Amino acid sequence: MPYLNTLSQFRENVRAIARSHKVSEVLELCDSLRDDILPALGVRLEDKEGLKTIVKLVDKDQLMKEREEKKKLEEKKAKEKEESRLAAARKKEEKEAQRKIPPSQLFSKQTDKFSAFDDQGFPTHSVDGKELSKGQTKKLRKLYDAQTKLYQEYMQSVSTQNGS
Repeated sequence: MPYLNTLSQFRENVRAIARSHKVSEVLELCDSLRDDILPALGVRLEDKEGLKTIVKLVDKDQLMKEREEKKKLEEKKAKEKEESRLAAARKKEEKEAQRKIPPSQLFSKQTDKFSAFDDQGFPTHSVDGKELSKGQTKKLRKLYDAQTKLYQEYMQSVSTQNGS
């Protein structure tokens, strides 16, 4: 096994130089040797930060199985990351769309909840015709005031962009 130890030491030296000179292609080749080439030969290199690389002879079928599991895990993580990114983008788009709604139109499309509105578009009566309670009015007023603030910020950003 001295030839594997020599190969491992050579790889460590190459990696150290590649890191110091920021040559990512060389690091990728070193990783390919560790992850793709040597496992097919039944050799596992275990890198430990700050320690010497450990060389092990292992059944190549077991190494290939571990490699496939690792790939599946990486693909799953990449998929989850992409889904998370898309969800964040959708949320941002929804937030931006919400900013564009004038406060007077905030509740106007909720005819399944409200039947009457004042001159500012604020709901006054529920769908069954009853006047809204003070508690409901207070909650809706908070939403209305928050939308007013968002809409004013949006209008200000639009006027700033148009003025530039």
